[in-house]
Amino acid sequence: MDEQRERILRAAAEVLAERGFDAGRLRDVATASGLSIGSLQHYFETRDALFREAFAWSIDDLIDRWRAAAVDAAGAWRRFELLVGALTSDPALVRRCATWTEFCASASRREELGEGVRRVHAEWRALISEIVEQGVRGGEFDPPLAADLAVGSLTALVDGCDMAVASGSGLTAERYAEVMLGTARVVLGVRA
Repeated sequence: MDEQRERILRAAAEVLAERGFDAGRLRDVATASGLSIGSLQHYFETRDALFREAFAWSIDDLIDRWRAAAVDAAGAWRRFELLVGALTSDPALVRRCATWTEFCASASRREELGEGVRRVHAEWRALISEIVEQGVRGGEFDPPLAADLAVGSLTALVDGCDMAVASGSGLTAERYAEVMLGTARVVLGVRA
C-alpha cells in the first residue's frame, strides 16, 4: 500500500476513535496526518468513503495480527493464550477499542457500516472456532456446553471488554487478559 494512503488511513482511524464516525471531519484527518484536505481528496472522494476504508483497513490489520499471533503455537490452549496476548497487548488498545465501539454504534444507524462489523465478528468467531475444534479433537478442551455456545460467549466477552476499555472504566490490558483467559478456561473446559 502507498505510504501516504496508509498514513491517511491511520490518521482517519485515530479521528474515528476520538470523534466518532458522524462527528469526524476531513479537517481533523488532515490535521492528524499533516496533509492538506486536497491531498486526502486525491485518495478518497468523500469523508464517508475515507472513514469506511479506514475502518476496513483497521479491521484487516487487526485480523492479520490475530492470525499471525496464534499460527505457530503447539497446542490449542497455547494458541488461545497467544491470541489473547495479541488482543490485549496492542499498543493502541484504547484506540482500537474506541474505534470498534464507535463502529458498532454507527453500524446500528448506518447500514453501509454493518458489513464491516459483521466481517469482524465472523473472522473472530472463525478463529476461535478453529482453536476450539483443535482443542476438542486433541483432548485439551472438554467444554461443559455446546462448542458454538462457548465460542459465542468468548466473542461476546471480547466486545464487552472492548467497550469497558473504550469507556475508560478502568479495565486494564492485564485485567482484560485475565478475564478472557479465566472465562475461557471455564467455558472451554480446559484440562490441566
